[in-house]
Amino acid sequence: MLVAIKARWERLRASQTAKLLVLEFLVVLAGVLAAQMLQGWLSDRAERNRAETQVRGIASALHNAAELAVIRQRLAVCMRDRIERVRDALASTTIDQSHLEWVRVPEQNILDDPGIDIARENIVKVYGPDLLVRFNLIDFAWDYLYLGQNEELAAWQDLSLLHPANGPVDPALRAQLKQALADAQRANRMMVEVSGMMRAQSTAIGTPIHENTIANFAASPKLCASMAGYTLEEHAAAFEDGTLPDGTAVHPRVLLSEAPSAP
Repeated sequence: MLVAIKARWERLRASQTAKLLVLEFLVVLAGVLAAQMLQGWLSDRAERNRAETQVRGIASALHNAAELAVIRQRLAVCMRDRIERVRDALASTTIDQSHLEWVRVPEQNILDDPGIDIARENIVKVYGPDLLVRFNLIDFAWDYLYLGQNEELAAWQDLSLLHPANGPVDPALRAQLKQALADAQRANRMMVEVSGMMRAQSTAIGTPIHENTIANFAASPKLCASMAGYTLEEHAAAFEDGTLPDGTAVHPRVLLSEAPSAP
């Protein structure tokens, strides 16, 4: 009798031990899974926060490019006018430098690096490929803005040799200036074209355009800078009368080209 009771007790204890072991295993497993899920959630949250910060940083950096795009579109006719007047000067056997005091380097704002490459992987993971496609288009335009800006600055640096203080222009220098003129004209076309692309793409992602920056540029002594103070609508209206918005007559060859278009 005692042996039977003892045997049953041992079986019951073993059964309870097994249940406890199973229960303990399930509790540990649940804890591990919960920890992994929490860790994954925290990691995803940190990654999303990092992506959001990167996107905000890109948009903030791009506003300078958007402003430069607006400025460039407003400067376009004036710059083309200046190019044609330099062309006339270089076509003459002698150069009347008294009319070329304005020739100087048209310094532009230095563009900020938006860091799209650094954020590319996170943008795709968190926002999907659509936003990255738009950023890629901006990146493309951004590179060409840099290229056009650098070429323009280099060309006008050479053309500044026409300044009266530099004395007469000899044939060798004249050839150099004609090449610089061609470079300035090409860079100007590139900057206007890419500015339209940059402005459209920046608008699509909500890049801010700060009118106070444009106003500050318009008040500077840089080449054609005052033209940034007039809207594209004012430029288009003035062009129909053959002038710049400030009343200055536009070179006839510029009037034969495409007129500025208001947005």
